[in-house]
Amino acid sequence: MSSTTNYRASYQSYLNRQDVDGSKMRYIFIINTADGLQRYMKRNNMQSVLTKLSPLSMFGEIQVVAQIEGSFYQLPDFTEHTASQYMKTQIYGKDALRGEKIDLFAELFHTSELTHIIWFTDEEVTPYTRVIQSMNAPHMFWNFVSIKGSPLRCATKPPKNIILTHIPKISSLATSVLYRKLLNKFAQYVNKTDLPMHGRVRISQIENTADSQHVIKGSKSKVEQTNLKVGIGWKTIEGECLSASMLLTNNQLADAENIAFFGNKSTIGMTHVDGRELPTEDMEQYTVNLSAIEQAGQDKILFTLVMPDGTPEQLYIRVLTYDNRELIRFQIDMETCASNTALELGALYYYKQEWRFNAIGNGYNAGMEKIGANYGIPDLTDTYNFTAEVLEDIALNGKTFEYHMQDLFTKLGYEVEVPTSDPYAPDYGVDLIAIKGGVRKAVQLKCFSNVVPIKAVQEVYAGARMYNCDKYMVVATNYFSRAALQLAEQLDVEIWDKMQLAKVEDRLRSRIGVSDENELKLKLSKKDAEDEIDIDISAFLVNGSDQCESDEDLIFYNQTDHPSGCIRLINDTAWEKMMYIDLSSLPAYCEKIVIVGSLDAYKQKVELTIDNELNLYHTFEYMPSTVCDTLVLGQFRKIDGEWAFTTSETYFVGGLEEACKMYGLTTG
Repeated sequence: MSSTTNYRASYQSYLNRQDVDGSKMRYIFIINTADGLQRYMKRNNMQSVLTKLSPLSMFGEIQVVAQIEGSFYQLPDFTEHTASQYMKTQIYGKDALRGEKIDLFAELFHTSELTHIIWFTDEEVTPYTRVIQSMNAPHMFWNFVSIKGSPLRCATKPPKNIILTHIPKISSLATSVLYRKLLNKFAQYVNKTDLPMHGRVRISQIENTADSQHVIKGSKSKVEQTNLKVGIGWKTIEGECLSASMLLTNNQLADAENIAFFGNKSTIGMTHVDGRELPTEDMEQYTVNLSAIEQAGQDKILFTLVMPDGTPEQLYIRVLTYDNRELIRFQIDMETCASNTALELGALYYYKQEWRFNAIGNGYNAGMEKIGANYGIPDLTDTYNFTAEVLEDIALNGKTFEYHMQDLFTKLGYEVEVPTSDPYAPDYGVDLIAIKGGVRKAVQLKCFSNVVPIKAVQEVYAGARMYNCDKYMVVATNYFSRAALQLAEQLDVEIWDKMQLAKVEDRLRSRIGVSDENELKLKLSKKDAEDEIDIDISAFLVNGSDQCESDEDLIFYNQTDHPSGCIRLINDTAWEKMMYIDLSSLPAYCEKIVIVGSLDAYKQKVELTIDNELNLYHTFEYMPSTVCDTLVLGQFRKIDGEWAFTTSETYFVGGLEEACKMYGLTTG
């Protein structure tokens, strides 16, 4: 099976997971044909780049435009059938000036279809970013790709729908990384912007504010709807704010699990949504089901804001219906809150058989500790972290933790399924499904800096039935509350806290002894030979600080021998690579040899075989991360005075370029 076929299958799978109607999407390639660039494109294998991008054409033709000195010229359409020869016949062999000149931006301005524009260039992109920004068209996503090896120049910070991508060298590995970078960034933008990936594109979320009631501090307004959204928004020059909503009964907070915020996404009848990922003015939102809250015996929802870095310039809280009709807006007077670190913004409360909204706007100088103490939990901050750091902690590490656990379960012999790749679709408390021996295990992951509450156990136990799972598990980066442990034992839910997780990871790390008396032979090969994908093996010679002394200490496909003779690489076939290591010839500064594997596809199992002296073979199987194709296979180092090979769990989302940065080498 060719690599192009693999890419097509991979892309088709991606579209299926996203429920994408590919025929309603547009792709446009823009190729900068400035003076001298044609020769560079040919020398650096741009044909390979376009071949690997050909799966994008599976639903139709891709429009290709040549850009010369600010003008755009139409070129013949690019299809999967013309991909292999396209550059030769249409760019090298034909003067772009003979093509039809078009007004590219005017054409794009009148379309509302979801459009992905990939612009190969080597010039400063500032003039184009300004034009794009003025278009105000979030349904167009622009990937500017540097193909000359140096980072693209842009005088201003580009908007979110413009990504600058730097590929230091167009090669088999680089085109693979490039393909994923383009699609991953595109998918992330579409998800975060809440753009539908099918049909006509809604440019922005329409909110009806015509009948909105603007209220003042202390006012109390009747709320007739039971399904609501509560939005909180602020503007600040620096620092960060964090909102939290509390379910109260008789003005008391029963326990910390009745709070919804960034670190505890949902509680009874209420869910926290990061508004920064939605097309709305709100920074954070809460979906509220008043009927469910009332049935649970709660009579008040208090909305609060923590401001560890000082008060924002502007702040409001508003109540909306589910179809985005604004009902109530309360603009808080920030002059009266200048010295506060926490605020009670407003509350929905039940009184005389009806729900009402109270505009509060009271501040405290003691943060969330004071609010918790006021409502019955003086040690609230011992359970949850309400500082600004929790935003970065959870937002950045949560998805990485999920990728890590996919890899971990794979190495434990499980087949792993992801219930949904849509961040806005409900997963019913199940993040992964681990399958072994016909038994399906529902797994919920909690990347928490706080204690994991009982709700995690409840959710995975209930959600397992949605996916026909027989077993249940919760894996967390912290410890579980006492209530969670008791319920897990009663429901037979397997739990891994941070200690258990560390033990499993340690158990997976293998170690073999090797000798420096004989030359070692390393072979990296594809596990399933019918999928012949490109494989590369590299080695970094590092000192005691895990840094390379010079560029010569990287052995890879473009530098196959070390001057000392300690390592040599043989590039015999695309899908199998051989490396020979003589430990006795290592330079004096070298204390460790890091072995890195790179391949042309995600989730393709490979094996590393180490032929030690006396024909003793050691074979290790590896499954790269679902978000990268480059990983540390292991390292040779001295342990207790003896040479040994130890496996590793490290991978690089940015490919070999990121590996070079880690070990002190510069690229470009």
